[in-house]
Amino acid sequence: MLPDQWLSVQNTGRVLRDCAIIDPVELTLSPSWCIALQSDHPVAQRAAEELRAGLVQLGGPELALAAASDGPQLNLSHGLAGDGFVRAPAANGLALRGDGPRGLLYAVYDLLETLGLRWPSPGVLATPTPLPQPLWLPPSAISDHPALPVRSLVLGHDLFLAEAEAWIAWAARNRLNTIFVHTTIHEPALGACRLATWRARREQLLPLLRSYGMRIELGGHHLRDLLPRRFFRRKPELFRYDGQQRNPDHNFCVSNPQTHAILRQMATAFFQAYPEAEVYHVWPDDLRGHGWCQCAACASLSPADQVLMATNTLAEALVALRPTAQVSFLAYHDSAYGPKVQPHPAVVLLVAPRLRSYAVGLDAPANGPLAEQLSACVAAFGGGNPNSPQAKLGSFEYYLDGILFKSAPPPLPEVIASDLRYYQQAGLGSLHVLLTGDRPFLHAPPNAYLFARLAWEPQGDPQQLLNDYASARAPHHPPSLISAYRALSQAWQPVLNREPVLEAPPAPAHGLRDPITHPPTDLLDLLDITSRDAELRLEALHKATLQLEQGYAAWEELGAPNIPAAFAAEYAEWEVGAKLLTYIRLRQQLYVLVGRNASRSALREALTEAQRALDALYAWADTHVPKRAQANHRLLRAALQLQLDQIADQRIHNPFARLGLRARRAKDLVKLLPGMVPLAIVDCRL
Repeated sequence: MLPDQWLSVQNTGRVLRDCAIIDPVELTLSPSWCIALQSDHPVAQRAAEELRAGLVQLGGPELALAAASDGPQLNLSHGLAGDGFVRAPAANGLALRGDGPRGLLYAVYDLLETLGLRWPSPGVLATPTPLPQPLWLPPSAISDHPALPVRSLVLGHDLFLAEAEAWIAWAARNRLNTIFVHTTIHEPALGACRLATWRARREQLLPLLRSYGMRIELGGHHLRDLLPRRFFRRKPELFRYDGQQRNPDHNFCVSNPQTHAILRQMATAFFQAYPEAEVYHVWPDDLRGHGWCQCAACASLSPADQVLMATNTLAEALVALRPTAQVSFLAYHDSAYGPKVQPHPAVVLLVAPRLRSYAVGLDAPANGPLAEQLSACVAAFGGGNPNSPQAKLGSFEYYLDGILFKSAPPPLPEVIASDLRYYQQAGLGSLHVLLTGDRPFLHAPPNAYLFARLAWEPQGDPQQLLNDYASARAPHHPPSLISAYRALSQAWQPVLNREPVLEAPPAPAHGLRDPITHPPTDLLDLLDITSRDAELRLEALHKATLQLEQGYAAWEELGAPNIPAAFAAEYAEWEVGAKLLTYIRLRQQLYVLVGRNASRSALREALTEAQRALDALYAWADTHVPKRAQANHRLLRAALQLQLDQIADQRIHNPFARLGLRARRAKDLVKLLPGMVPLAIVDCRL
């Protein structure tokens, strides 16, 4: 049994105590030991099985499982609920106790980590070299408790839902306790899982999720789906007034009681169809503006108030079915400013600061306006009130967003650590990271490991965690892998360093838009800055090439270009980030030359260089992107091509060549979007 002083885990993080009276020889694992567990809880059973398997992977014996034993044992036990745990030597061996079954599971993983196991990436297990012989159990007692109650991985694409088993196991082993399945019913499903795909997979995945003790959250931008568009012909007054007329394109009129009656009915059906979730996300359209009602009754309501009024109605429908379930209010884009409407008790806050600078943390002056938005939202949801549960305040972050970071999320150790400390200090207790993109990762970005570890303890040292990661991945030479990632992180700074996008969004486009004259852009495209800023950024990007050279040199120390098989996928992911930066630098050079009114020949030469860099990205994809994801990947890469085409169209080509360019791009997009008429109907603002 555990000593009395260790029976309760305190909210003070990790505590270590030496137990000098224990003879290490008595903690030497042998086949005479067993794993003793009296609980039949499925998560506790998973903990026992994981412990037995992990000890074997460390070179230890395969221990028997028993309800009790008089011999030496690893004694497992747990309380009713909680993620905290304790571990301490006991008279007959070693005792592990969790606050709840999930806490016991984390106690097992902590013990295995102490003995040398690591799970740096999904499907990757790192063991110590050489394996310890004999295997000594640690003689020290520890207690540990997460700083934040909800630590969530968001599965945001069918490609990742297809790999869900590996991601779920990895998440649990790194002490994330929530899987949020981000869904959509719209096509193309670029940043979310199809709801139908989740329906097809949930019978397989729900037992697995429950065996790891995972909380489940579900949903996405579904709010407009609760008011069927077919109602518009008969009841246009339910839909938003755009300043000129009623319009069924985006959200709806929140001042109309009939709208709320339909929302209740449709939301009830949604909640009944997906009873597995603890939190539902039913958000408005992903727009920066111009999506809400401006009728006389709604005109005085901010977008945040309109979103919350609708969300409150959903909460009323939800608690009638399941009193403990919750629905989220998304503070995002034009709803990021604190609402004045009082939130329903079942509504939780989810802040999504995508339009920010990722060169620095949210606590830096550059992100000051976003910090003000966060403070306003926290205050609106009872932040600072001791009666308001910490988990009701949450963030939705993008460190693994392959759309935002153009298929190559950069290493962000310091930013992640700074953000999570800031969120903790602001009173948030629920942290989510979006895993999405246009292709599956060959090897998960180190941001995944960093987020998971820092979500448990935001005060952790990000550089030490990067060292731990590198030691697990490259035990023969971790400094080289650390150098490679640091170089890539520094090289990304000129791209990430920008002011938050808080200005008024562009007016909505009416009619058709030509994607060559108006190419798609996103936060990191840097095409909307002043000439001087463009020049300074280009200078910084040129300097970043030195960092990339240092990164390549570090990989050479690890065996590149004939990289060992164990590193091939990780090197390929690092390399595509470097190649993307090369393209961005050459594209920036092209735009700077346009700003200088350079000659046509100079522009043509610069365009050729940038096109060569983009072709290198396509060549990388031909080798590394699986066939099932090629069209998805090329669709988003098409935005980069269209940005180059704009310069060719406006500054280089004659009228005949311009027509030819449009014909080629139309043909390309038809291949990617079967059955669609691309140049005529593609919305050119991602």
